[in-house]
Amino acid sequence: MKLVVVGIGQCGCNIADGFYAVNSYSKSFFEGHREILTDAFAINTDQTDLTSFRNIPKDTRHRILLGSLASSGHGVGKINSEAAKIMKECGSAVTDTIVGSSRFSEADAIITVASGGGGTGSGIVGVLAKELKERTDKPIYAIIVLPFGFEEKGERSRAVMNTATCINTVSKYANAVFLLDNERFRKSGGSLSQNLAAINMSMVSGFFDLCCAGEEQSQKYIGSKVIDAGDIMQSLNGITTIGRGGVELPMFYKFHGGSFNEGAKERNSAAGALRQAENNLGLSIELKDARRFLALVSAPRDVLSVSMLDEIAGYLQQKSPKAVVRIGDYPRRDREVSVTIIASELTRVSKLESMNLLAQELFEKEKQIEQETKEEVNKMMDSAKNLPTLA
Repeated sequence: MKLVVVGIGQCGCNIADGFYAVNSYSKSFFEGHREILTDAFAINTDQTDLTSFRNIPKDTRHRILLGSLASSGHGVGKINSEAAKIMKECGSAVTDTIVGSSRFSEADAIITVASGGGGTGSGIVGVLAKELKERTDKPIYAIIVLPFGFEEKGERSRAVMNTATCINTVSKYANAVFLLDNERFRKSGGSLSQNLAAINMSMVSGFFDLCCAGEEQSQKYIGSKVIDAGDIMQSLNGITTIGRGGVELPMFYKFHGGSFNEGAKERNSAAGALRQAENNLGLSIELKDARRFLALVSAPRDVLSVSMLDEIAGYLQQKSPKAVVRIGDYPRRDREVSVTIIASELTRVSKLESMNLLAQELFEKEKQIEQETKEEVNKMMDSAKNLPTLA
């Protein structure tokens, strides 16, 4: 599957930059010239942020600064309504650049990426999805990164209000919305930059095998049940999440091929990778709430078996009897069994429901606080009403 990736805001641009990096790796001589990107773009209202990543080309076509007159290139200060307004004013020029890229026709889908809690990304991503939907028949997907727990605190948490309005908007226009919860991957011992880099790469790596499987050029790595762009598109709808897990095989597993013990180890490796993938889903969910599953099993060809795929598909079907399950194999690994899972068309996400309810409370609370603040300031200034002024 080939993608056009559009990063918006600092977080979204960094993830888009990660997609560009893995694509450069994938199309190298050693990886067999597989391409999963036709182009990548970075959009921001902050000029400095557009210089902070490494891989997306350093030209004004790929790194797009919006609202330079409105914000003087310094961002929108987490006010996503300002970013949405800027995008509405110049959205056609941005979409012209994206759909006018030289290899746009080769892309199977467009992925927009943004942080829900920020101002620029959360404000622009929904408007951009709407603009793109009107301009192209290609499916539009969105990746929305949910805020850390500490960002959700306070009676005026912009992160919560921004995220809720962002998801409410983008879900109306995108074919599927991937949610990635920062809090699920936070490591207390690491620095903020290390945490963010690891979280961003976890999202990118989840897509890597899925996109590569259908673009494989080498015959020996083409699966018996290939997952291609059609399978992926049929598996994506509504609120969605993705996870990947991997387990290494023993160093000399090939020399014990056919033995009962080694067969058991291989089956256990697949089960372990499946459990990891479930634990690594970007969102805390109950599998029973998914109506579509897509699973890709990647392992050495002599390890992959019908029973391995059957057990994984059976597990997912058992967890959600109402779901459609698609599964495929990708015999690309040397000493690893990995499983990638997409759970889509989610009927319930407790995190999202609680955030929406909290956002409604915060919007009401914000009005009250603004009114109270205005009254208190007026009261304070009334104490000086009998003093002379100098202007």
